[in-house]
Amino acid sequence: MEIMVDPVILATGMSYDRLSIQKWLDQGHKTCPVTGMRLRHTELTPNFALRSAIVDWAATNNITLSQRPAPQPTQ
Repeated sequence: MEIMVDPVILATGMSYDRLSIQKWLDQGHKTCPVTGMRLRHTELTPNFALRSAIVDWAATNNITLSQRPAPQPTQ
């Protein structure tokens, strides 16, 4: 239950924080954790609109977002 830092969109259209959903996928899951739908692919698309909204909200509320190292590509 933390503020998303790097929101991405899964094939189902649901948004997740990259670190969390990548961990889910790396554990071998092939479904969306919320909808249970089987994934057609496991590409993660950056959700720039959500990221911008999070940054704006954090600035307005004097919240410092945690900094994470850039994600490493998975093989």
